Amino acid sequence: MATVFPADQAIVVGGGLAGMSAANTVLENGGKVVLLDKSSFCGGNSTKATSGINGAATKTQKVKGIQDSVDLFTSDTLKG
Repeated sequence: MATVFPADQAIVVGGGLAGMSAANTVLENGGKVVLLDKSSFCGGNSTKATSGINGAATKTQKVKGIQDSVDLFTSDTLKG
């Protein structure tokens, strides 16, 4: 039988980029979160992404006046 937790609490398994993002979202919305990771430090495979993490139409791009869109990002990604 599953246990029903309150909607303002979460258990996140995995301390990589996705897990950290999920945990942060819960906190930003006033919830409580427990983050579990099998390693002694967080990061997961995201720590191996030494060339960076790609994004489209980011806040930083907008501040720097860089024109971008999800469609352009997708097109550039598919070009390889």
